[in-house]
Amino acid sequence: MYINQSLIDKKRKRKKLILFVMLLCCIISFIIIFKTDFFCIKVIEIKGNVLLSQEDIVQASGITLGNQIYKEKIKDVKIGLSQHPYIKSVEVKRKLPNRISINIVEREEIAAIPFMGAYVFIDENGMILKSETHPENLKIIYGLEFDHFMEGEPLEVKDPQKLEKALEIIKSINQLGMPIKNLDVNDPKNYTIKLTDTLLCRIGEGSNIDYRLSLLVKILQDLESKDITRGVIDISYDGNPTYRPVD
Repeated sequence: MYINQSLIDKKRKRKKLILFVMLLCCIISFIIIFKTDFFCIKVIEIKGNVLLSQEDIVQASGITLGNQIYKEKIKDVKIGLSQHPYIKSVEVKRKLPNRISINIVEREEIAAIPFMGAYVFIDENGMILKSETHPENLKIIYGLEFDHFMEGEPLEVKDPQKLEKALEIIKSINQLGMPIKNLDVNDPKNYTIKLTDTLLCRIGEGSNIDYRLSLLVKILQDLESKDITRGVIDISYDGNPTYRPVD
């Protein structure tokens, strides 16, 4: 059998050339990735933040500007961000060659609860966001008992039904855009809303809250038209609501 040695030599040379080119490409890629700043993180794009500053988010992410983009593990970045009390959900992406994109959904402060001379801020699901010495402009909920709390964890109260009902009432109030000072759930049979320093509303157990609050809106409009700013409104029972003036 005749063997074309010249053809075999050419194939060997071609294979060697291909291997050499592949090795050269690997070396060049290694140099570009690890020995130059081509893939170093230069920009961290952040979207969705309203309450949190960009500095807060970058710090929680653990990302360092100037690090190689492939050295930052996306999973670890997500875990770090998800542990922040104000971050409800997060999406992290690499944008080659030198950008990382962070898109977050924040938890919103919905109410403040007094605790040992301070106030615990919670979101609509009862998640603890932070504690402050002043309630700022948040609605205050009185009557919830608890002996400890941890930021980033759900608030654990002695009567979970009270918390659930209080959050439901606050959500409905916010949807109506109704300004109030506080909600008192001390008496489970007679929840009260303090509208102003001189105007109070009794809402009973808080059942049919959307209907009762819609009545309250109409009553407040009527009182305002009559320049009445003091008194007690009672919508705690089925039937016609009542208003009682006070001195």
